[in-house]
Amino acid sequence: MNKLKVFIKDTFTKNVKSIGFISMLLTPLIVIGVVVAIIYFAESAFSGMADIDIAVISDDSSIGAIIQESEESITVVEDIQTVEDAEAEMKTEELDGYIVAGWEGEQLQASMTYTGGMDTHIDVIEQILTGIQMMTRAQALDISPEEAQSLNEPVVLENHIVSIDAGEMVEEDDLANMIAIGSAYFINIMIMMFIMFYATTVIEEVAGEKGTRMMEVILSSTTATTHFFGKLIGVFFVMLLHISFYVLVVLGAYMYFKDHALITQILSEIDIGAVLLDFLEYTWVFLILGVLMYMFIAAFLGSLITKTEDINRAATPLTMLVLLGFYIGLFAMASPENPIVVASSFVPFLTPFVMPFRIATNTVGSLQVWLSVGGSVLFTIFVAFISLIFYRANVLIYSDTSMMKTIKQSWALVRSER
Repeated sequence: MNKLKVFIKDTFTKNVKSIGFISMLLTPLIVIGVVVAIIYFAESAFSGMADIDIAVISDDSSIGAIIQESEESITVVEDIQTVEDAEAEMKTEELDGYIVAGWEGEQLQASMTYTGGMDTHIDVIEQILTGIQMMTRAQALDISPEEAQSLNEPVVLENHIVSIDAGEMVEEDDLANMIAIGSAYFINIMIMMFIMFYATTVIEEVAGEKGTRMMEVILSSTTATTHFFGKLIGVFFVMLLHISFYVLVVLGAYMYFKDHALITQILSEIDIGAVLLDFLEYTWVFLILGVLMYMFIAAFLGSLITKTEDINRAATPLTMLVLLGFYIGLFAMASPENPIVVASSFVPFLTPFVMPFRIATNTVGSLQVWLSVGGSVLFTIFVAFISLIFYRANVLIYSDTSMMKTIKQSWALVRSER
């Protein structure tokens, strides 16, 4: 037991202090911070348009007056009535632009000449001129302004998302559904990142000691089984620290922003905590099981190689499985009832990626979820058992042959030992 604790502590301490772990820990927070900063500054830049001065040159004086009344950031200079005067003012930078407008029957023809920095105003001016034209045509047809406005009133389409529970239709909250789906995307990405990082860490731990011939020294004082579980438990504790850090960050962010107007509005409409707890009730299990499952596979793959240069080659089969599950999970969002998606959600290698999306879209019952969890648990135990057997056989085998030949050699050694 003491030797097991030594392996756990050594693995945990070494990985927590590594640059890879620190970068893995902080990179998502940095990315989120950059995205939030970009959104914040973009909203600040476009939340209010800069004040501009323009001239409206037209025989219809009401056009300039309507533009002036419609947008506070636009000041119409009434003294300028000709194109020549407007251009002269623009050359001295006293004027930002001018509009030439006139009627051809019921069609309002207009052109805009302006300097840079007015791009955000162009759409607004176009909408105002369109409104003027619509009102003029409405008057010609003897339609009141209120009736003309009603013609452009958009259709109100109410969305009712339902799920089928025990043969009954249950209406779902649209916002709650969006939160659940967003959480599923987040969990899918997190599962992929965690599996790739911690599975690669396990391979590096095993291959590093084996490649430097340290394994003979280690196994002279302990067993391969103790070494196997010491490494895996140490890496698993690193992952738990990783998850705990993110949980604390989320709680801290919530406590800091809980009084923000947007957060207050969302909380008044929906109980986010209840939605997330309902979704995460099973999802965190798939995260833990997925990482554990692939860590056992990684330990087996790491024991097959003899040089640290072969780490990427050993990780290739694992990477292919992870990417397959990740993309099927993304496809599950668009088509959760697809036969491939349904079948994949019960394949242990793919369950951690696919099942969270089926849970988020309410296309799977509790019984099916528990069946997939049970299958994943049993398969993880099976993989752990097989990996341990081959680990004990491979850990002292040094061969430059292909991985398949190494596996066959290990299998022959396992059979001979039995």
